[in-house]
Amino acid sequence: MSRKLSAYSTQSDTALAKLSRGGNQKAFDELVRRYLGKIGYIARKYSAQGYEQNDFVQEGLLGLLSACKSYDDSCSSSFKTYMSVVVERRFISIIRRMNTKKTVPDSALVQIDGLSEELEDNAQSPEQLLMDREQLSTMQSKLKDILSDKEYQTLMLYASGLSYGSISKQLGVTEKSVDNALQRVRRKAGGLY
Repeated sequence: MSRKLSAYSTQSDTALAKLSRGGNQKAFDELVRRYLGKIGYIARKYSAQGYEQNDFVQEGLLGLLSACKSYDDSCSSSFKTYMSVVVERRFISIIRRMNTKKTVPDSALVQIDGLSEELEDNAQSPEQLLMDREQLSTMQSKLKDILSDKEYQTLMLYASGLSYGSISKQLGVTEKSVDNALQRVRRKAGGLY
């Protein structure tokens, strides 16, 4: 086993990246061994609310994996330089995402989870239940008027209990698009309540 490990330790970063891209775990492990310190060094420069230093290191390792999959050895930069840029951009994206979430004031957000169950749970009589259902129907009609078709579909799928991943697969969009659509729904629907 140590002979195989030493065989990987003598290979270039480019060769290890190609092997990693092909699914060779030992080649990736060697790259982790080589660059874990560098990733930790880059991670220390960044911070975001809700993220600890170890979270950034884990994200950095995902960046290393991404760099292995996307590195083109015909370009003029070395793998080390390319990997550093990929990892750093991943950290910047995390911080931007966190800052974007901060820009929407909590008072502007509307809770949409379990709306129909809440209305039905509060019903005291069959008449009240009927009135609540009519109110829900009216609200859905208003939502259809103010939301785009994609936003309304996203809202209905989310309200039915689907995860962002499931919604993105069903609608054929990215999870980020789902999140963006739900943020727009919250802003637009804020005046309905």
